Amino acid sequence: MPAKTDPRIGLRFVTLRIFVLVASVLAGAVRPAHAQEVECDPHDKEVRSLSFEGNRTFTDDELATRVLTTPSSFTRRYFRIIGARRCYPNVGLGPDVAALTTLYRNNGFYQATVDTVVTPVTPTSVKVTFRITEGEPLHVDSLEITGLDSVPDPAEITRSLELKPGGRFGIVLMYADIDSIRARLRNAGYPQANIFKSYSTHVDQLRAEVELDAVPGPRTRFGTVNVQSVGVGGGPPAIDSAVVLRLLGFRTRDWYSDRALSEAQRNLYQTGAYRHVGVTVDSAAGPADSVAGVLVDLREDYMHQVDGQVGWATLDCFRTNAQYTDKNFLNDAQHLELTGRLSKLGYGAPTSSAATRNLCYRHDLDKDSIASSKVNYFAGATLREPTLFGSHWVPSYSTYTERRGEYKAYLRTTYIGGEAAATRDIGFQMPLRLAYTLEYGQTNAQPAVLCAVFSRCSAPEQAEVQRRLPLAIASASIQRTRTDNPFDPSSGDVLAAELRGAAPVIGSDPSLSFLKATIDGSWYYKLRSRTVLAFRLRAGAITGGTETGGGARLPPPQERLYAGGANSVRGYQQNELGSLVYLIDSSAVHTVPLTGDTVAVVANSANPHVLRSIPVGGNSLIVANVELRLRDPFFPNLLQYVLFVDAGQVWTRETGAPNLGFGTLEPVATPGIALRYFSPVGPIQVNAGYNPHGNAQGPAYLLSTNSSGSVAPLICVTSFGQSPVKVLRDPATGDLSPIGSSCPSNFAPPRASSFLKRFQLTISVGTDF
Repeated sequence: MPAKTDPRIGLRFVTLRIFVLVASVLAGAVRPAHAQEVECDPHDKEVRSLSFEGNRTFTDDELATRVLTTPSSFTRRYFRIIGARRCYPNVGLGPDVAALTTLYRNNGFYQATVDTVVTPVTPTSVKVTFRITEGEPLHVDSLEITGLDSVPDPAEITRSLELKPGGRFGIVLMYADIDSIRARLRNAGYPQANIFKSYSTHVDQLRAEVELDAVPGPRTRFGTVNVQSVGVGGGPPAIDSAVVLRLLGFRTRDWYSDRALSEAQRNLYQTGAYRHVGVTVDSAAGPADSVAGVLVDLREDYMHQVDGQVGWATLDCFRTNAQYTDKNFLNDAQHLELTGRLSKLGYGAPTSSAATRNLCYRHDLDKDSIASSKVNYFAGATLREPTLFGSHWVPSYSTYTERRGEYKAYLRTTYIGGEAAATRDIGFQMPLRLAYTLEYGQTNAQPAVLCAVFSRCSAPEQAEVQRRLPLAIASASIQRTRTDNPFDPSSGDVLAAELRGAAPVIGSDPSLSFLKATIDGSWYYKLRSRTVLAFRLRAGAITGGTETGGGARLPPPQERLYAGGANSVRGYQQNELGSLVYLIDSSAVHTVPLTGDTVAVVANSANPHVLRSIPVGGNSLIVANVELRLRDPFFPNLLQYVLFVDAGQVWTRETGAPNLGFGTLEPVATPGIALRYFSPVGPIQVNAGYNPHGNAQGPAYLLSTNSSGSVAPLICVTSFGQSPVKVLRDPATGDLSPIGSSCPSNFAPPRASSFLKRFQLTISVGTDF
């Protein structure tokens, strides 16, 4: 699964780089990677467009890289002012026809034909079209692979080959299989393996016979490992050769494997301590059929590094972080990182003032009285060892203190925390991570949520559920990535799953016990050369937690499931899908006398001013996303258009009730459009999600002060036109106080009246998935 995208916008000052890149595109410097560019004389005819017809097996882009003919740049073709002028080849189209015919023939299309059409556009320019008739390919009539009798597991050597009886034949496919068999033999201990081929074709019958004869050679073990290492400036190395030998991952007398050499090279590079790493067979060790010596050639980098960053973000205001790294801690190639981060600077206490708040994105931050109320911080130290007892596990140990908030949801303060984790690859691009985390801290949630959800409405009751407690979590996560591009995939998939839980047996407070499972999958399909269909499915479920007023159990706020925002259902703002609690300003309500000293606080109309909506989250989640991604035809390297439909819901399972008393929550769907710009700092995407649904129903509370000037208790607001909720009023002071903790979940702000106001705009740095 590709890395998770932060929905907040981190602005970096790259104006000059963006200007240079855009200017390069306009000038024609950034263009498709064609075979070569045709030089133009003044009398040559310009190529205004290049197209292909009849091609089904290969895309236009794949064919364009095979031909000499190249169209002029976009600005040259349409504006005739600047840009590269590219002309009709002086040698004609014969070499291009031959190149395309050879491409099809090598891939089994022996009857393919290529015709050309050159259409004048102006007296000095032409349009070039290649018309391709692919025909039927040759099929494999028989496939015989011999010479593997002495190999321990021949089925593993021949699994999942390109050629198979009844499948398409092609010389390219055959050579791909030869490379696969040879590579598998070399990874099984046969470094001298070779493959001999023999094939015959019957074009008139559209069939071919293939014979592959493997000659494995002697099975070989690793011999002596020779380490040659040079320090910075040509001095002696800082890391001892004994440490290097331990990091390789293989030992003398292990069976030879190309993969083992590659993994050893990767292990050494991952320490960050080397500029150059070479791990190869040592030819100077002398000939030996069954033993292969290894040469490790190293050039060290600086062992100490300091990094810093300052930025601004919509939900962070100003933020900064700094990191010091020691790449050879205790002279044992251990990685020590000291990290510090600050965010909400200028908005959160104690850095807040009228002047600094105006520098922040107050449209969102003013709606967040919990997560943004204080400066968020992180200070920690992490020690990473290259290997765990010589195995493939990579351990890390961390200690930290932090304060972090989730937008509108909670503020988590960890006074002291620690984590022990270990990671290893259990397959190709398939890391498994096991971790144990122990924290001592507290989580502050909105008082209205504690009252509506957990029936903790008084200050002592809320203090009880927000007290400092130990939280211990054991977790396991796995991810498998099979994509053609890690940053902008057009084919393949990413699958991820995580299981985490807290219980007294591992050191957690009983009230914080829970078990949480989440899965995440993304699939990509290339429809055309510049068109991709992408799917994503996320689901999660949690059991355990603190009992709610309705009988359900919810985990701590920082472990609940939330949805909505730039990386979720884009028709909703961050975390606002699912159950909500509303806070209403005193100017939007009036009191209605009832009996005795009781009154009802009633919303002024069906459309009162909602001061703040607070997401509750839940213990169940499902979100699905579908995207059609279209590259811009003129600036394909810069712009991409996205049509999307997001669907899902967050809800709370409980015994004896459909949900938390917030009404029936049905899955919702929000369509929309997006524009993605591939900037030098990564993709920047602007989403416009259309929300045709009404706002979720939930309890509403009055946010006010009492006669002494302090914050008044939470008072349930009666929705316009609903049965009144009784509230006590002090006849002397006029102060209001609640009767009980019940507040009906029947308040919902009206849906936006106009079509355009139903669009929710979100922005993200990095692809949404």
